[in-house]
Amino acid sequence: MTIRLSRQAIVLNRTSRAAEENHLRLATTLRASLDAVVVVSDEGEILDFNGSAEAIFGISREIALGKNFIELLLPPESGTPHSLDLDTFREIGLARVTGTSRHEFEMMNGTGQIFPVEISVSLTQSDDAPVFVTYIRDITDKRQKEEEIIRARDDALVAYREKSRFFAMMSHEMRTPLNGVLSAIHLLNDGRLDAEQQRFIDAALTSGDILLGHIDDVLAIERSEADTSDLELQACDISALAMGILETMKPLAKMSGTRLRLKKTGLNDRLILTDPRAIQQILVNLVSNAIKFGPDDDVTLHASYKKSSGDDTILQLVVADNGPGISQHDIQRIFEDYVSLDSRYERHTGGTGLGLGIVRRLVLRLGGDVTCHSEPSKGARFVVRLPVTTVAPIKTDTPTSRDPHLHRLPPMNLLAVDDNEINRDLIKAMLQRLGHAVTLAIGGQEAINIATDQKFDAILMDISMPGVNGLQATRAILAGAGPNVDTPIMAVTAHALPTEKEDFISAGMRGFLQKPLNTKKLSNALETLILAARDESQLGDQAITKDHEAAVPLLNESQVNELFEVLGHAKLTDRIATLVARIEDALPELMKTRETADIQAKAHDMAGVSGMFGAVRLHSQLRDIEAGCKNGDMSRVHECVSDLPDIWKDTHTAWHSRLAENQADIAG
Repeated sequence: MTIRLSRQAIVLNRTSRAAEENHLRLATTLRASLDAVVVVSDEGEILDFNGSAEAIFGISREIALGKNFIELLLPPESGTPHSLDLDTFREIGLARVTGTSRHEFEMMNGTGQIFPVEISVSLTQSDDAPVFVTYIRDITDKRQKEEEIIRARDDALVAYREKSRFFAMMSHEMRTPLNGVLSAIHLLNDGRLDAEQQRFIDAALTSGDILLGHIDDVLAIERSEADTSDLELQACDISALAMGILETMKPLAKMSGTRLRLKKTGLNDRLILTDPRAIQQILVNLVSNAIKFGPDDDVTLHASYKKSSGDDTILQLVVADNGPGISQHDIQRIFEDYVSLDSRYERHTGGTGLGLGIVRRLVLRLGGDVTCHSEPSKGARFVVRLPVTTVAPIKTDTPTSRDPHLHRLPPMNLLAVDDNEINRDLIKAMLQRLGHAVTLAIGGQEAINIATDQKFDAILMDISMPGVNGLQATRAILAGAGPNVDTPIMAVTAHALPTEKEDFISAGMRGFLQKPLNTKKLSNALETLILAARDESQLGDQAITKDHEAAVPLLNESQVNELFEVLGHAKLTDRIATLVARIEDALPELMKTRETADIQAKAHDMAGVSGMFGAVRLHSQLRDIEAGCKNGDMSRVHECVSDLPDIWKDTHTAWHSRLAENQADIAG
């Protein structure tokens, strides 16, 4: 028995020493932990408080032990929910915050300062009762860094918006005087100059076009970064597009003695779904670069289709020249913005150094890649690879070209609005050369005053003007009671961003002409504006009766097609959804109204919004109601009002079908 008791004592001593050593190791671990470790009973009493906890909370271990965890370390407003959690645990044994996950709370130090922490809680069982081992990390620095990142992001977004505004403003400020210069030169270029004068005029026009190209390069960067997801997908014949680009660039090539060649492999004139404007800009930049760096030589554009993995098709465009070539070091940076390898004082080529940067952005926007293969003195090959989808030919009844002799505009009475005196004089001179009578207005308010008293065939409206701007003047003229509520108004401005064109359409403008101007551009834009307005007017002047209502189309297809081109499918869908909601709110009110003035006002408002979106039949019916109110023909007005629900239902269905067709075309 003595021996047995002696052995048990030895084992007990050994076990006690081991337990003491484990306790010391645990205590050392807790003290050395970078995180605060607080051991809490199920009653909320602090059982242990390590050194990191003392440092984080500024409370000594002696003071913390025995205190209530919630009362000592949690802000008063957040302590009650945690007290309830402990009550729930004692009742049913369920702890909400225990486990491996981390939670973020607000805690309080010894001075009452509240700070953010990250906390993890483990539940363990002691000899007497369960205890919570709480690991706490001060995340004040982390929160500050996150806030700094968010502030930096917000500052970057503000800076980007400011940059966009700056580009738009500078584009306008640069284009306005450039418009005066180029327009004056075009007016001088009337075929009555001698050879030397003609040479000077040609040099001035070429220099002006180069300057305008530099402005467009900068704006192209802005447009490509503004919305990378907003692609204008259309069916495109790459073979025809490539031939057209080379034909356009022949004069530039001729000046440098360059020969342009086109190689086509397997194109077969098939159509693909892509953004043709983007591809056009890619090729123009690559080919013009090759012409500049490979004078008196050959430049070849090779277009072909390649198979990729699966059934995917890759459009491959290769532009090759026999110029001086590019070193491997320079190849790594040529796609950066504002990089021009010909940067010596005695530059032999022009350019902003933006062309290849624009190419890179547009290629990435189309989901492809662009590479350059070159060696010094061995020319350069730029290879563009774009994933494409083949589509069936699209049937259309819309003529692709207009016979210039079929529609020759008669002399018209026009109002030209511009706050710049030089621009006003030049626009007047161009319009008078085209045979039109011109009235000038120096600003938006004067344009409104003149349009209130005098009828015009069309109005050419500048946008950025002091006081009343062009958009405000347009809305006032179209919404007023003067003789020009149906007059087509065309924006004539240096503004060029897509969102700005949307604003022009929303204001009721029916055309857009970008400065700088020349007589040919002005004539073509006027012809398009007047003919479109004339077609709509002929439909709108018809009295809509049940006998020949079906003769008037529900939608003006050419106008709808233009809306798709300017806004894109997604944005036009949103605009029409907003318009549908607006009309469905206004139509019941119009049906119930008996006051002539109210009927006229509501019909005028609905006619304006429906006309902008090509709803010809609905627009004509509403205008007929408005005219009946003005003429006092209320029996006719009430008859037309009673037909509105059916016309609106058919119009809504036509819009829905047109959107579905466009979506199907996009999907291929």
